[in-house]
Amino acid sequence: MYAISRIQAKPSVWCWAVAIRRRGKTYYKSFYDLRCGGSKKALAAAIAWRDRVLARTRTLAKREFHQLVRSSNTSGVPGVHFIRPYNQPQGSWQARLKRPDGKQITRTFAVCKYGERGAFERAVQARAEFLALVDDQPYVYHPTAKKFAARAGMITPPDTTPPAHSRQR
Repeated sequence: MYAISRIQAKPSVWCWAVAIRRRGKTYYKSFYDLRCGGSKKALAAAIAWRDRVLARTRTLAKREFHQLVRSSNTSGVPGVHFIRPYNQPQGSWQARLKRPDGKQITRTFAVCKYGERGAFERAVQARAEFLALVDDQPYVYHPTAKKFAARAGMITPPDTTPPAHSRQR
């Protein structure tokens, strides 16, 4: 069940725990069987609380997720990093983006060809071009999370009009 799990807090003390993470903030609450009047009532309360939290919080969009600066980032630009391949002793700046289908797009710019600043700027520009390819849909996969993202107006229905080249004349 999405964001809800059964936990034994102490010997013979059970609860349903709800844990949701949105935009770097964690929402957590426990619903104890004894306080709620049994396991079924505790679960119903947990589901209701989860649904209220999901309804009032926004999820990250895929483009926003790809623009987060990770703690391991040393360039200051997400998806841009310095590499030193064997055949490039001066190194290269590389732009990288992992697409939703799992494939990576990369573009590399050698320092010896463009200079340190020029290679970095080209990599930053390439990364911006990669980001334009990412659709701005919510970064959620579970059907329950998708349902609340759709209610919040974050998910747009797919375009059903055929491409111009496939229309019959």
